[in-house]
Amino acid sequence: MRFSPAIVIVLCFFSGLGTACQGQAAQQPAKTVVVHRNATPASLSSLPDWAGIWTFDFPTPGGPPPEQPSLTPASAAELKVLQDAEAKNEEPATESANCLPPGMPTIMFQPYDVEFLFTPGRVTIIQEAYMQVRRVFTDGRGHPTDLDPTFNGHSIGHWEGDTLVVDTVGLGHKTPLGFNRLQHGPKLDVVERIRLTAPDTLEDRMTLTDPDVLAKPWHLVRTYTRHRDEDQLEFICEENNRNPIGQDGKVSTILRH
Repeated sequence: MRFSPAIVIVLCFFSGLGTACQGQAAQQPAKTVVVHRNATPASLSSLPDWAGIWTFDFPTPGGPPPEQPSLTPASAAELKVLQDAEAKNEEPATESANCLPPGMPTIMFQPYDVEFLFTPGRVTIIQEAYMQVRRVFTDGRGHPTDLDPTFNGHSIGHWEGDTLVVDTVGLGHKTPLGFNRLQHGPKLDVVERIRLTAPDTLEDRMTLTDPDVLAKPWHLVRTYTRHRDEDQLEFICEENNRNPIGQDGKVSTILRH
């Protein structure tokens, strides 16, 4: 049997679990919200086909303008400082120049491909940029009460028909909110609704809620195009990285174009 490279099927190999897994598959709930605790190949095969490599679609010139974020007064003032520096070609280098990953939600906007792996109780999102991995738990668990801050946060999800609904919290590191270098706060909550809109088009509808930065939730729509015969390449940011780093461990230069 040959499986698609983006769909990994995990079987029950341990003694005594085969019958339990078959019973779980037979008792499929009638709800549209589905979690895959102790899922079987049969239940995984009911999920939509996201096999292949997906590349981010940059906005089309002349297309409808995306929704602009509504900022708190403090964040608007911070953004104005960044924009003034950018106008003078004196904006500070981002931490990504020091090979730190951009974090959520920016990791989903990179000009590098992404791959989705379906396994029982989990969807794994592999981003070629920075070799980053997001784990979306679909086994019914909730968010831990005491999360350590991470770049990509803690993600839980469920299926509503053919749509994967993902909630991500625990984004404690100060990384870009998704535009103009403005950073998000530690309370950022990202909800995604990911689905196929055409055989080779994937849509990710994001709702960003951040009381420290956003005056109201910000809605983003991103799309990806499928490439069925491609594969990911290794991305090592630190190879040949020549950005000077100061004694504080941060990039010490000002970007000049």
